[in-house]
Amino acid sequence: MIINKTEDINSTAKQSLLELAEVSILLDSYDDIFSDFDPSAYSERTLSDDFIFQVKKISGNISRSKLSLKLLLPANMRNEADEKAIAKRLHSYFKNVHQVLESEVKKTKSKGLLLTSIGIAIMIAASYISFMKPEKYPVHFLLVLFEPAGWFLLWTGLDLLVFSSKETIKDLDFYLRMTKSEIKFYTY
Repeated sequence: MIINKTEDINSTAKQSLLELAEVSILLDSYDDIFSDFDPSAYSERTLSDDFIFQVKKISGNISRSKLSLKLLLPANMRNEADEKAIAKRLHSYFKNVHQVLESEVKKTKSKGLLLTSIGIAIMIAASYISFMKPEKYPVHFLLVLFEPAGWFLLWTGLDLLVFSSKETIKDLDFYLRMTKSEIKFYTY
């Protein structure tokens, strides 16, 4: 829905627009959205890393959960059929990346939990060996081996749980917001 300045907007629509954070990007042509190396149709084409970077950069300062991506083009470059295909492609891309990142976060957290659990188990075994006060070399060797291994696995697992997925969670939030965003084309 493109709203002209001359249209009267009711109060509900005004409130909806006020709640909607806008991300505006000025384009020379539709090709600015896509990779220069992919000659496919707009509905299948690979998105440009520069375009994604700019959308992330601009939307990163916006705290609202609803976004409106406004793509501004010269009047002579606009084509409604292409715009529908591009909007559908953008939503598809954002949804696919969101699903991949969500899976990645789950894998990272599962791996972190597993390593933390193994580290704790090894430390419990080392504590038991220490409690027994071993006199024999092989048992003492296990104690020497288990203590650093347990600590290493524990801290590596906690690092994966707490810190490693922070950047991915930021990206996950961005792509989730973009899957729900409105994508509109305007003339400049």
